[in-house]
Amino acid sequence: MASSIHNHKPLFDTRLDFEFGAWKVGRNLSSKIRKQEDPQGGFTYERHEVYEATRVDQPSNTPDVIKIKKQITLWSNHRYSELSDGVYREIYNLSQLEDCRRIPKLLGYAIERQDSSDELPGGHIAYIMMQKVPGKNLHGFDTLPREEQNRIRIAFIEALWELQSHHFTHWDPRRENIIWEPQSGQCSIVDLEDAEKHTDRTKDDVCLDAMEQLEYWGLFEGQHEGVLFFEKDKLSEDLKFRLYSE
Repeated sequence: MASSIHNHKPLFDTRLDFEFGAWKVGRNLSSKIRKQEDPQGGFTYERHEVYEATRVDQPSNTPDVIKIKKQITLWSNHRYSELSDGVYREIYNLSQLEDCRRIPKLLGYAIERQDSSDELPGGHIAYIMMQKVPGKNLHGFDTLPREEQNRIRIAFIEALWELQSHHFTHWDPRRENIIWEPQSGQCSIVDLEDAEKHTDRTKDDVCLDAMEQLEYWGLFEGQHEGVLFFEKDKLSEDLKFRLYSE
């Protein structure tokens, strides 16, 4: 990966003003480099960073989060200058899931071109502002007591059912994309860039195999019989029976 000639500048304590509000950037929550591909553009690399951010143009008791996707190399086809599909996809997915309680709520977004002092002058940069969902990710799931693990499994399947009820599939099954809040007993699902909406599905197509999904997301290991449920209550009842009868 070719590097840019400009140093990366952390955004901590920076004020960001948008048409939909103003925020002061807080601590960094995550950072990664991601390769993006396009049939016409070839490939490029983006830096993805997530920060806490406190709204400063109106009273706010809780922090939000801002995800920043910054292009850091030219497309391999240098004549191509469009945004990556990943930027469009995450914004679209969040906008389509505004009434889904188990994913972050989109507050607004802005897409700009980097200026001469930035990492890749002329490259794209996207700011995606969301409400912060309470809790922590499941990176340390294996260290938790079995009782809490089972609570998480049940809460996660409930969250996944709600996501699927909106005809979405999440294709990035990592524990880091699951947020667990023990006080409320709820899970949220984050990082919607790799989610896909199935526009041809109806409510009759909503179904889930809980044990299969728990294994897929790294929350269960071992032999199990796959059972597909089309009703949430029966799905939940069967899952609880399996988990607590072991």
